[in-house]
Amino acid sequence: MDAIHAIRTVVEKAHSNKRNLWMVFIELEKAFDRVPSAYSETSSLESIFYVISESKQEVQENLEQRREALEANGLRISRTKAEYMVFKFATIQADQSDDITLDGTRLLRMDVATSLATVKAAHAALLVLAAFSLTAYKWPTSAPVTEGEVYDYIVVGAGTAGSVVANRLTENPDVQVLAIEAGGEPAFETEYAGLFPLLTKTNYDWNYVSEDDGYTAQYHRNGYLDLPSGKVYGGSSTLHHFYYVRGHANDYKAWAHAAGDQSWSFKNLLPYFKKSERLEDEEILNSATGKYHGTNGSIIITRELRDSPLKYLEAFKEVGHNVVDDLNTGDTLGFARPMFTIGDGIRQSSAIGYLSPLKNRPNFHLAKETTVDKILIDENKNAIGVQASANGQTFNIYARREVIVSAGTFNSPKLLMLSGIGPKSHLESLGIEVVADLPVGQNMEDHVTAFLVHKLGEASETPAPENPSLFPIPTFVGVDAVDKTQSHPDYVTLNLICRNNPSNLALLCSSVFGLHDDVCNQLITAGTGNEILATVFNVARPKSRGEVVLRSADPKDTPKIYTGYFSNSEDLENNAAYIEDFIKVTNSSFFREVGGETMYFDLPNCRGLELNTREYWKCYVLNMMDTTFHYSSTCRMGSVLDAKLKVLGVNKLRVVDASAMPNTVSANINAAVLVLAEKAADMIKKAHKAQPTKPPKPTKPTKPTKPTEPTKPTKPTPPKPLLTLPKILGIDLAIL
Repeated sequence: MDAIHAIRTVVEKAHSNKRNLWMVFIELEKAFDRVPSAYSETSSLESIFYVISESKQEVQENLEQRREALEANGLRISRTKAEYMVFKFATIQADQSDDITLDGTRLLRMDVATSLATVKAAHAALLVLAAFSLTAYKWPTSAPVTEGEVYDYIVVGAGTAGSVVANRLTENPDVQVLAIEAGGEPAFETEYAGLFPLLTKTNYDWNYVSEDDGYTAQYHRNGYLDLPSGKVYGGSSTLHHFYYVRGHANDYKAWAHAAGDQSWSFKNLLPYFKKSERLEDEEILNSATGKYHGTNGSIIITRELRDSPLKYLEAFKEVGHNVVDDLNTGDTLGFARPMFTIGDGIRQSSAIGYLSPLKNRPNFHLAKETTVDKILIDENKNAIGVQASANGQTFNIYARREVIVSAGTFNSPKLLMLSGIGPKSHLESLGIEVVADLPVGQNMEDHVTAFLVHKLGEASETPAPENPSLFPIPTFVGVDAVDKTQSHPDYVTLNLICRNNPSNLALLCSSVFGLHDDVCNQLITAGTGNEILATVFNVARPKSRGEVVLRSADPKDTPKIYTGYFSNSEDLENNAAYIEDFIKVTNSSFFREVGGETMYFDLPNCRGLELNTREYWKCYVLNMMDTTFHYSSTCRMGSVLDAKLKVLGVNKLRVVDASAMPNTVSANINAAVLVLAEKAADMIKKAHKAQPTKPPKPTKPTKPTKPTEPTKPTKPTPPKPLLTLPKILGIDLAIL
């Protein structure tokens, strides 16, 4: 009996017998005894096992604090036993057959099917673990909201930006702020850097996919792209891959130009960058670039300090690239060991940095697992509240001052369009009354990537288990230009050093990027017994644009997302040219000494093309492309929003998230979204500074014209006890 079948049998049996939680875990333990207990020493999921020793004290303390409540529900859980069993399950490989050896070292057979099955097994185990809500003590209490409630501000989305805005606005104790989040609490595994490949395609992800355009993603497993986006406290900062790179000053110069406001320049945003971060790196802080960093902010920033990247950095330096310590000064190009949003051993998401501190702030209110279906707009085009849904009920909630939309690059335009704000022709085609004719959903940008691989010398030794609190693979980044005298970057690279680690390569290729099985199996074969440099390669400032449109006027329907990748042919041409510049590193002494070579995959669409030519690389990019999850600009400043992030033509309504960016930046966009949100919160506070700090409770605001009729709400049913059987068995067994 394999692991997946074992857990399915136990869960279904427990569900049919209505057994309590403890009995479920007794049966799970029996199931584990029937499953092979060996696990691959080369498995990237091995890090889950090591979380146990790191977290045992925290788990024990947490369960001790809750023991009285557990016993009140008739549950007897012996400290870490249940958690240990679940982690034990998560470390079991789905397929233990067909072992191979390399120079006497036992290796588990690894291929795409095994990797994907292992991920599913881990997802199943972590879903069970989620029933313990091991992180619940960190978060503000979520309370149900009811019809007609009034707050000063309503923030739609407690994600990367929304958490920042809610935190800063509630610094004024005289205002009441409600944050509405479609997701819920981040689970235990979201905190550990080593487990990030397991976070997408889960309940913490909106699980959006691209529309098939017949051009891009044609050599992906499904012919479309997964577009991960956080549906959880902290939003995509809870799912993303930790790199902290601000981008170049030229990126923000373009922001200032689009907004017609120099306050959006890098120089004027620098105080907000410093305000948001707490850099813990004495070498950088004591260097000439220390003045660019903050030490008292909400997000802890640390740096990759492993030695593995140093030989690669030296190789890039030898062939003419700059090597630096700090890429976050706004004007520095080159290669470096990166900074990460990792600190105190855990992920530094907006949820950790900004939302968690609000748990004891009485003027902050949080409604989790609640969706916003429409913004309520009166006859004078004032945003007066939102229509929201939870537990099968629909209700209206009102805002005295402002509604702030922070639902993300896909959901912010969706909400605006459902509310009558968007392209007139599109809204009218769906029968939506037009409030403001604006290019909402258009101009979507993303860093489309090409997956580039170099194979280096043999590495037969088994890699040591990684500390799960660290980024799981040694890495370095590059932000550079073909013309080395140029002041702004052409391309950005994230470079991963995989030393005899086919499991990590399998996860990266098949689960994270979703490339075709043939490609991934070629990569796994190359990575077995060898060192691999895997590069996520993208154009810094792409010219192609996509769009987000409504599928229907039903809020429950997902938006249609057209990525538009390579719709501007210059992006494809430039990507190929920039790859040619990057692979010159194979001429370095280090690459020559170890026999380093660029890996040319057998791609059916590229057969017949001469290798290492411009036409070959263009074909390669089209086949090996993917998203880097940096979507932005669908409600951009300059066309949908003004310089204060206010929606044009509508009062008391702002958009604060990545969709508001006029253009993307030459980097991971997490730092840019944080700084945008910090500045936005400042602008909102200043705009209302002259208003009374304690306004009288208003009468119910005028209802909007032609509102959607809400259902008559009853008093919401209190949440069920945390660890009752229905909650743990309410998982979607299809994921198994």
